[in-house]
Amino acid sequence: MKDEEIIAYFDGRGCVDITLRGRDLVQSDKISAIGFELGYDLSDSICVTRGQWRMVYVRNDSPEVRQRVHETSIRLHAGEPILSGAWGAPGLFNAAGGSISAVEAASARRNVVAYEANKMRGFVAFAVFLSLAFLVIAWLQHSRPGVAYPLMLVGILLAVSAAFIPRWYRRWGERNRQIVARFDQGRILRGDVLPPPPPPPLSDGAWGTERGDQ
Repeated sequence: MKDEEIIAYFDGRGCVDITLRGRDLVQSDKISAIGFELGYDLSDSICVTRGQWRMVYVRNDSPEVRQRVHETSIRLHAGEPILSGAWGAPGLFNAAGGSISAVEAASARRNVVAYEANKMRGFVAFAVFLSLAFLVIAWLQHSRPGVAYPLMLVGILLAVSAAFIPRWYRRWGERNRQIVARFDQGRILRGDVLPPPPPPPLSDGAWGTERGDQ
């Protein structure tokens, strides 16, 4: 898909439903990055078949996001590409040592959502249960070493997995959070994100009220 085709999906409607097939599957992060610039958050990502993926985006109407959409519209009307290369705060780089691209940030954003949705608690409980089950069965089969030792080994491996995989998963989630934070910080420092607008001036009635209170 070309950028113009992707932009056409995010036309202001409340919900955008995109089904990717074939070669378009590799553009999922690019689509998410463009949707982010146009004020849409990825709500759901569903594998329909082996070669078909469905992505659902929901419009975000918060003031900060509306401001970002306004700035993106200005860039587009000026003829600039919607994904303006890469952003990286000074001294803050991605794992490869370069600036963080909008597509990389979109991928990290999706990973953060996945991490928040599944923090491995279910896996830990299941692994601990299986580990105990295998160890108990191994103990009951202690008179048959050829059966007991393999069962005990499986039980130990499951216990180690329950202890270490959640730690790796947590580091993975934090690493993706840092990528998103660095991307956003880089945009602010480079001036791609404007500061919040000043508050509106007080009306005559408001000034009169303040004078009356003094």
